[in-house]
Amino acid sequence: MSKMKQGIRLLICAGLSALMLFGAAACGKDAQSGEIETAEVVREDPEELIEDTVSYQGILFDDAGKPLPPLTPKPGESTPRPTPDPNATPLPSRAPVEGDVTTELFPARDTGWSADWSYQSDELRVAITRYEDEDDQIVFYVADIWMRSINCFRTEFANGRYQAPREDPEDFAKRINAVFAISGTMNSGLIVHNGKKYKNAESPDIPFRSGILAVYRDGSVKLFNLKRNQTFSYSKEEKKNGGLLHALQFGPVLVQDGKIQTGLKQKERHPRIIFGYCEPGHYIAVAVDGRTKKSIGMTEREMAELMLSLGCTDAINLDGGNSAVMLFMGRTINIPSGQDKDGDGIAGRNILDLLAFAEYDENGVAPDLSRLHADHMREE
Repeated sequence: MSKMKQGIRLLICAGLSALMLFGAAACGKDAQSGEIETAEVVREDPEELIEDTVSYQGILFDDAGKPLPPLTPKPGESTPRPTPDPNATPLPSRAPVEGDVTTELFPARDTGWSADWSYQSDELRVAITRYEDEDDQIVFYVADIWMRSINCFRTEFANGRYQAPREDPEDFAKRINAVFAISGTMNSGLIVHNGKKYKNAESPDIPFRSGILAVYRDGSVKLFNLKRNQTFSYSKEEKKNGGLLHALQFGPVLVQDGKIQTGLKQKERHPRIIFGYCEPGHYIAVAVDGRTKKSIGMTEREMAELMLSLGCTDAINLDGGNSAVMLFMGRTINIPSGQDKDGDGIAGRNILDLLAFAEYDENGVAPDLSRLHADHMREE
């Protein structure tokens, strides 16, 4: 096993034990290394984001469903970070409602107590941890996502409509009140957003069209590897598992049914965005920095091995390169590659779509991010 993979595996094992994520298979054969071109970015590493980032608790409502005012600490006060007790009695959970995809599986405890960024409520839990292997120049971010209701997971177009111009990722995420979001697919190939079909599938011979990600209303996910002659029929899939909610075409498919796919590249390294599926209501999203002095990116094979080690049964590559962006509470937390064109200290580029998680209702309306408040400061 290469030194890079050994380092990554150690980092993951440490993080997973803290986050109580369940690892799966060990890494496979060594990947070959290739020539890498690195580009300097204006923005420095986000250590200050980790240091001053807060852990958010969900918006609170009264018995009539009316939002309660934020519980803001008094000036100078801080709430000490609690040490989780593995033997503690789980908090009482709300009664199941229509749209729930998981009740028994949804964690009753804080999943982000050791993470770098965390959002915790009785509807949505997002815990994000940054990993860095300085010896092998690799930085990546693992988001462990649990949602109770299918309404928490939306796919959105830039500027609020199909075929609209690209939008700045942070403005985009804030506009839709996304607690957590990642870049999507550049609106390539098949597009089904929030139950509505906008575009048919395209030939898998076109670059980045070799896979289809299907998300159903019961929270389950299915991947179609078009390179392996797996066919996708919209008329059939829209009727399965409570109905088809999202369908996106990109690729390659990295892991399917617990197996790393064949034909994955082992030399080219780039910034990456990866979406992985564990079980209904439980997903893993990963951002990999690349083309920077700190991080050279990952190969397709390394991405597959990483997602399998994180416990994903299925994983697919999404839009990467300069578009690779991971956002928490409207802030970019990874280091996008490229140039800082607007002078805000963040490189990357405007994007066309986002995969977003928040406490959206059935109409796609979520609480304004300003109403979500800190329960304590995160201090490293």
